[in-house]
Amino acid sequence: MSQTPSSPELSYPAVRNGLDFLRSVVEHLDGPAPGPRAVKFAVVHLQAATEIFLKAGLASIDWKLVFADPDQADETAYKAGDFISIGAGKAITLLKKEGVVIVNREKKQIGRLAKERNKLAHFGGTLSVAAVETLSGVVLEFLLRFIEDHLRIELDADDAEHLEEEMRFVREGVPRINGYVAARMATLEPVLAPLKHYTLCCPDCDQWALIAQGGEVECRICERSWEPEAFLLEYAVGVLGRGWDHDGSYDAASYCPECGAHALIDEVYFAADPDKQYEFCFACSQEFVGLDNCIRCTFPFQPHADDDLVCGSCWAEVIARD
Repeated sequence: MSQTPSSPELSYPAVRNGLDFLRSVVEHLDGPAPGPRAVKFAVVHLQAATEIFLKAGLASIDWKLVFADPDQADETAYKAGDFISIGAGKAITLLKKEGVVIVNREKKQIGRLAKERNKLAHFGGTLSVAAVETLSGVVLEFLLRFIEDHLRIELDADDAEHLEEEMRFVREGVPRINGYVAARMATLEPVLAPLKHYTLCCPDCDQWALIAQGGEVECRICERSWEPEAFLLEYAVGVLGRGWDHDGSYDAASYCPECGAHALIDEVYFAADPDKQYEFCFACSQEFVGLDNCIRCTFPFQPHADDDLVCGSCWAEVIARD
């Protein structure tokens, strides 16, 4: 007589559970026009993810802190999940006491999210899609930072690997959520303001948030980074709209007259002056205007007079021969 196979156990540790809800939020809000049903589930799941992550961060400090009544804290009940826990508001208060930075704007939007979740779940919501995107954007921006700063370090190898896989999906999706981009740009303003002469439009998320400085190329919105030589092609095709060669290749780079690296592109625009064209080396972060090609070695150089046809290196070589 055959035995009926037993049902598999559902094992969802807190962080994995929160990541599952977070992935759902991105899936529901991804795209130009999420419908009412998508908006509803996005709000409900974002509130669930937020509360889970806040409590997980608190539990990493002391698991007893997540009990609504600390006097009833019991490790067996905690491990079984069989207890009454605190809400998101109380978790924020306790986390701030432990030194976690949660600004008033974030606390306010997290509280508003909880209220909207309750309205949606029980009575129906009244928020517009635009309002939900704005609300979700602030909370998502906070959560991504909170996960990186306070949860990643507490995970074992398997959970850390799972976190990285899920966060890769989330990071790729959140730049397509309008509210997230607005919230993230507002947070980044103090960081980006002094770097406008090194800030470009990102070919991945189309935001003026990509820093090219000191040989490093990284977008502060979608958090993608490139090696300078590899980035040139992506910028030329994704931002400048240049086409590929017939054989599927495209050499976007020239040699830099400053450092000699094959990392100079002849058309770059910066946030400081988006309409002005520069030539820029992504290896040494040097910008140029009005480069010409030496008639002798053919490499780019900076002419000092209108009739300069030969670069300084070639002139030096000619004089040395004489």
